[in-house]
Amino acid sequence: MNCNILLIYKTLLDEYGPQGWWPVRRDAKSCVSAIRFEIAVGATLTQNTAWTNVEKAVDNLIILGLMDPKIIMDIDQDDLAKAIRSSGYYNQKAKKLKILTRFLMEGNFFQSGNIPARDDLLKLWGIGEETVDSILLYAYGVPVFVIDAYTRRIFERLGILNGGEQYKVIAGVITDSMEEDPDVYKEYHALVVRHGKEHCRKEPVCNSCVLKKYCKLGLSTD
Repeated sequence: MNCNILLIYKTLLDEYGPQGWWPVRRDAKSCVSAIRFEIAVGATLTQNTAWTNVEKAVDNLIILGLMDPKIIMDIDQDDLAKAIRSSGYYNQKAKKLKILTRFLMEGNFFQSGNIPARDDLLKLWGIGEETVDSILLYAYGVPVFVIDAYTRRIFERLGILNGGEQYKVIAGVITDSMEEDPDVYKEYHALVVRHGKEHCRKEPVCNSCVLKKYCKLGLSTD
C-alpha cells in the first residue's frame, strides 16, 4: 500500500497526539533568551547519545548554576566537561558548547528577532546539520526539517527513501511535500522520534505499529 509524507504525519499525529517539543525547564519558558540557550545546549549535548543522558547533563548545569551563556563562555573547559559528563563525549561537547555560545553571544542571537544564518552555524567546529537545524527550528522557528537517524530509518522502511541520500536531499523530499510551517515541522520531527523509539527501532517492533500496513517490514512480520 502506498503512503505519502502528509499521510504519515497525520497517522502519527492521530496515534500519539501533540508532543510539545522542544522540552525546556519550566522557568525558561517565559524568556526568549533562556529558551534559545537551553535548546542550543540540548541540541549540542544530544549528539551521539540518548535524550535521557542529555536531561541529566542539563539538570546538572542548572543545579550548578551554569545554565547561563555568560558563565559557559567564562568557565574553564575542563570544569564544563565534568558538569556534562553524563552526555558522553563530554570533552568535545564542552568545547563545542563554548564555541557555539560565544558565536551566539557575540551575534546577539539570544535576543528576540535576531536569527543566525545556517551557513554561519555550520562553519562552527563540531556543529553539524542536524544540530544546526534543531537549533534553527526549535529555538528560532526557522522552517527547516531536522533529519536524524529515526527519520532515515522510518522513511527508508516505508520506501520513500532508497537509503544513502544526502541530508539536504532527505529534507527536500519532506519539505517539498508539505506547506512551509515550522510548527508542523516541529511536531512532525517529534512524532518521528517518538515512533522511532517505540516501534521503528533497529530491531523493529511491528506489532501495533500504525504504519505497519505501509511498511515492507511490517507486512512480512505477521
